[in-house]
Amino acid sequence: MVADSIIYHPTFAKSIRFLDSTPKREKCFRLVAYLSRFLSYYLQRQGFSGDIVKIFKDLKGHVTFIRKGLRFLKPLNHLQTAAETFDNKLMDPILQNTTVIRNLCYAGYLSLDSITWFKMMGLIDPKKMTKVPTYASRFWLFGLIAGVINSLRTYKINSAKLESGDEKVDVEAVNAKLYKAKRKLVWDLLDMFIALNTLNYLHFTEGDVGLAGTLTSIMGLRDMWAATK
Repeated sequence: MVADSIIYHPTFAKSIRFLDSTPKREKCFRLVAYLSRFLSYYLQRQGFSGDIVKIFKDLKGHVTFIRKGLRFLKPLNHLQTAAETFDNKLMDPILQNTTVIRNLCYAGYLSLDSITWFKMMGLIDPKKMTKVPTYASRFWLFGLIAGVINSLRTYKINSAKLESGDEKVDVEAVNAKLYKAKRKLVWDLLDMFIALNTLNYLHFTEGDVGLAGTLTSIMGLRDMWAATK
């Protein structure tokens, strides 16, 4: 039967395992939010009716609300990672410090983001703490800067290994680390572009920001898909 072929197909089974995780569902919602942001701008520029444009603007708002709920208490993960990294005395000092700073900044960003979620639910007066989104974006930006430094340091360390000519160096493994560092660098720079626009340091269009967010969301989902057994 066709139904059996679908249900027992390895890709379908992997999809179920993939979606049976809050972080992965949150990343899916992130993709929808940024794609909706891009499409609302693009369709408006193309002259589509206001009703069509509003559908995507409303979708972005609803999905953003859900995302904030899914990320509640996520700061604890980053605090744990920061603590474990701080205790790892064998790491390169720059890699160690940037990892700690990045995770502390992400913890601050997500904690403030939870306050925004409470305000959206009406648990906190929307008129209070109006600077919370700005401070949250600043924490995110600082965390991304730490991530960029981390990627550059990783690239430098592994490039030096290749240039050393040491026969004991696993060239394939080092090249994989170099690729990962370059990919993460591009990822963080795209997210920095979003953060800088959110903070009004840059003034690109909603479509540009939406496209950048769509690309980084796809990158994140690809990593999660690859890691799903």
